[in-house]
Amino acid sequence: MDETEIERRFSSNSLQDIISIYAEATKEDIIKWMKNRKSAEIKVHEIEGDTEVVVVIPTANVRSELAKKVAKLYEGLHIIFVESSGQYFNYARSVNYGVKHSLSLSPKWVVISNDDVTFVEDVKKLKDELSTVSSNTELVMASRSTYHTYPVVLVKPKDYFIQGMKFVGKMFRLPPAEVYGEVLKYRERLGVEVVTMIKSMVGPMLKFAGEVKGEFINAGSFMIVKPKEKIMDETFINSHEDLYLSMTSRYEIIDYKVREMRGASLGFGKIRFARTFVNEIYLNYLLKSSMLILKK
Repeated sequence: MDETEIERRFSSNSLQDIISIYAEATKEDIIKWMKNRKSAEIKVHEIEGDTEVVVVIPTANVRSELAKKVAKLYEGLHIIFVESSGQYFNYARSVNYGVKHSLSLSPKWVVISNDDVTFVEDVKKLKDELSTVSSNTELVMASRSTYHTYPVVLVKPKDYFIQGMKFVGKMFRLPPAEVYGEVLKYRERLGVEVVTMIKSMVGPMLKFAGEVKGEFINAGSFMIVKPKEKIMDETFINSHEDLYLSMTSRYEIIDYKVREMRGASLGFGKIRFARTFVNEIYLNYLLKSSMLILKK
C-alpha cells in the first residue's frame, strides 16, 4: 500500500478505514510511511521566567483554557509553549522542537509537561528534588500516578486473551480493549510479537494475558530531561514515544506530585487507539532489530 493511501485512511474518522491498514498494508509499508510523514506547522510562544528549569508544553492552542491554566501552575519558570495541531501533529516532534529551542537559555533541566496538567507542587520543591539527582541521570520522573510514572508490561498475548479483550471491551465500553481485540488478529503479518499494556489496567488478568517479556516504568505525561538536540523518536505518532524514551534512559523518580486529566488532548475513543496500533508495529520493529533489548 502506498504512503498516500495509508495517510488517507489513517487520517480519516472511519474506524474501519484505519483498521483496514493493518489488514492490507505490510509492516514495511507502514514503517516507511511513518518515517516519511509530513510535519505540522509549529510555533513557539514563550513566557519569560527563571531559566534554571525551563518548561516545554506542547499544545494545540496557546490561547486555550488548558494552556492558560497550566501556565499559572508553572508561574515563575520560563515556559515554552509549542503550538501545533491538525492532521500531522506529532507529539515527539513538538517536544524535540521545544527542547531544542530551550538550548539558547542554557537550562540545567527541561520539564516536559502536557497542557492538561491540573496540579504541580511548587517550584522550590521541584528544584530541591532535582538537586539530589545523580549526575548521570538522563530522565527524571515525578511521583507515581495513573498517567505518569506507571508500570508498563510487554506481553506476548495468548489467542484466547485477545478474543476476550474484544468481548470485554464491547461489554464494558473500554475502547483500548475493544480495538486491540480487533487489530491484534493481524499481529503476525505485521511482526507484532509483544503488546504494551498498562499494568494497572490489566490488573489480576495479567496472569492470563500471556508471557510477560518485559516490564518498565513509563514517564508518561510528565518528565524532566537534560537539554539536548533530540529527546524523542519522531517516527512514533502520538503514543509510545514516552515509553521508548523511558525504556532507553537512565532514570530516577523524585518525590514530586503532579496531577492531570485523562485524554484531554487526544481523546479516549476507538479512533485514537486504532491509530495507536501503528506504534506497536514500530516498537516491535525496534525490538527485533536489536535497537532495544527486552528484560529476560
